[in-house]
Amino acid sequence: RARLRQFPSLVNCCTIDWFNQWPPEALQSVASSFFQDIPDPEATPEVIEGMIQMCVEIHQSVAQKCKVYLAELGRHNYVTPKSYLELLSIFTTLIGKKKQELKVAKTRMKSGLDKLLRTAEDVAKMQEELELARPLLAEAAKDTLVTMEQIEVDTAVAEETRNDVQAEEMKAKVKAQTAQAIADDAQKDLAEALPALDAALASLRNLNKNDVTEVRAMQRPPLGVKLVIEAVCIMKGVKPKKVAGEKP
Repeated sequence: RARLRQFPSLVNCCTIDWFNQWPPEALQSVASSFFQDIPDPEATPEVIEGMIQMCVEIHQSVAQKCKVYLAELGRHNYVTPKSYLELLSIFTTLIGKKKQELKVAKTRMKSGLDKLLRTAEDVAKMQEELELARPLLAEAAKDTLVTMEQIEVDTAVAEETRNDVQAEEMKAKVKAQTAQAIADDAQKDLAEALPALDAALASLRNLNKNDVTEVRAMQRPPLGVKLVIEAVCIMKGVKPKKVAGEKP
């Protein structure tokens, strides 16, 4: 201390190696305090002790390699207690992260297994229902076959009926054409007879009592008058009377 007071540059211009190595007992104690805070119910004391020994071994092996590094390359690489604390911190963080990943994977696997079990139960239930419904399906298939056969028979009957209907339709068309031809002829005859009817009606309107008296007074009416009188008697339904006289 007296020398450092006499020569302050020894402190100001030099780097003092304050880093002392921890003994294995201290490393184990610190690691034990870190791993005791891990909330893992599955971690047995044997597992925790193995992790502690592994961390101690890693720290000590790195310290040995630093000495080899210094001897071969002449460069210092310090492994301090802080490095050991960072190792423990990273290790515990990694354990927590991996535990979370395993928990998520376990949850997914459990969910998948539950779905598979439910699916297997549903399949078994559907198989039972299918076995129960198999007789009904067979009966329905049989009824369907009978229905198809009946449909074939009905189709044949319907086809035959359709052919008959088409034949009757053709006959009806022929009759309709014939009736139309007759109607056309009748209309033609009617058109030819209408002028004569109109003329007869006009002549009838011009008849008077004297004309009727004159006709009644005729002993031998002309052929035209006789033909008209006979037509009127036929239309009125008057039966002819036999009158004695000369034969025509």
